[in-house]
Amino acid sequence: MRFFILLVAACMLVPQTVFAAEILAVPENEHVGPNDWIKIFLKVDGYSGGPITWNATKPDGTFASGSFENIQASKVTHTINRNAFDHQFGVWQINYQYKNATKSLDIQVEPLVVSVTTDKPSYFSGEKIAVQFTTNYFELNAAKAQPLSIRLVDSQGKNALLSDQVQIKVSQPNIAQIFPVDDLLKYSSYGTFHAIVNYFGIETDVPFDVINPNSNNSIFLGHDKDLYDPGDAVEINIVLPQLTANSGLLTVTFPSGKVTTKTVPISASLTRVTLDDITASEFGTFVYEFQYGNNRASKTFDVLSETLEKPKVDDLKIDMVLDKTQYRPGEAMSIRVIPSKLIQNQIHYWLEDSSGKQSDTFFFTPPAFGEFTIPYTIPSGSGVGPWKVHVQYGTVVSSALFNIFGEPVPSESIIIIPDWIRNNAKWWSENKISDDDFTNGIEYMIKEKIITIPTLGQGQPLPESPIPYWIKNSAKWWADGLVSDLEFVNAIEYLINAGIIRV
Repeated sequence: MRFFILLVAACMLVPQTVFAAEILAVPENEHVGPNDWIKIFLKVDGYSGGPITWNATKPDGTFASGSFENIQASKVTHTINRNAFDHQFGVWQINYQYKNATKSLDIQVEPLVVSVTTDKPSYFSGEKIAVQFTTNYFELNAAKAQPLSIRLVDSQGKNALLSDQVQIKVSQPNIAQIFPVDDLLKYSSYGTFHAIVNYFGIETDVPFDVINPNSNNSIFLGHDKDLYDPGDAVEINIVLPQLTANSGLLTVTFPSGKVTTKTVPISASLTRVTLDDITASEFGTFVYEFQYGNNRASKTFDVLSETLEKPKVDDLKIDMVLDKTQYRPGEAMSIRVIPSKLIQNQIHYWLEDSSGKQSDTFFFTPPAFGEFTIPYTIPSGSGVGPWKVHVQYGTVVSSALFNIFGEPVPSESIIIIPDWIRNNAKWWSENKISDDDFTNGIEYMIKEKIITIPTLGQGQPLPESPIPYWIKNSAKWWADGLVSDLEFVNAIEYLINAGIIRV
């Protein structure tokens, strides 16, 4: 008995080993998307019951906190439910504590990128406004995709369309929504408008102008060539029907984003500006804008390097943007093709219906440089449902989804221009026939229904008014296949509405 007591006492004097708790934390992803939850797998070695507490410091400095009670098997999955509506993009610092054990880790939430532009800063009646939206977060499943809303408002902030807003499911990274200018002019006057786009609570405001073509302050721009070689001089022509100031501001944006400005003295309706060294340092697409008083207009030109090697087909990437996501049978669609490199060969394209049946293959010769638009009219007998349009260059194929729905478009609303009329436009643009010969020919062909153009208005005759320089450019580009029939028709409509062509 005495021996047993001594043994127990000796055991009590031996130091006991104490196992400290340790927290292991492994994130499912160290970088999560802008709309993703944060998920962390926790394990506590030496867990003996009781709470595990946590707190998170968000990118804006605010906090969130909580705890776990009596976890089983010493493991737990911690999920922080968040989405892009919280606008908490950046580093989340998360700290865990259990008794004397702590663990910290950082999770990077990628920013939500939203870019909204219009295809140009100013428009005329008869044209269409393309509001172009780009984002780094989209959901391919349209049923699960978050909608964006687009509102068009006038300079007073009032809705410029009958509907308050247009909603589109963001199921692709690039979306273009088309608005006819004439729809705005039903409820608003000419002037400055704003396209306001809201996506996950991020609002972007893009201004643009709708210009009255009969206004004395309208600006018409043109340049002497379509393509320039490096080192070429660029001649810019500025046409102002009425002089209200003695100078204007010319702004040129280089392909790299560099901007240069030049004050241009104005003393006549036509002003020619020569830029001697603008093409020497860069090649690509240049944008030039002229501001005169409260009005402005812009155009683009391309500088093509002769030393560029022809790209390998396998190195090309092709992005596509449709002007709408839904069409009616018989409706015209615009397929905007954005190649990653210079394209000099034919493009092949075809359509595929919901059953997988493919149409004939069509051919299109793109311009020598940059992105371009393929015009296509959907056959009036096309079945409703989801469709695909495929564009192929060599072995590179790109596709875009769209829907056909609704009643067919009446045939009288479809633009029909015979190809042989391109010769007339070409001769006129090259000054081989006079302005009168060209306008008289267009008048005759419209009256005889050789050219079919829907909903043409009729302006007052202006016998002394010259044809603006930009219209001859449009005719030349159309004759060369660089712009669509619709853009050429817009030029003809301008001549009719101005009374230069009488129908």
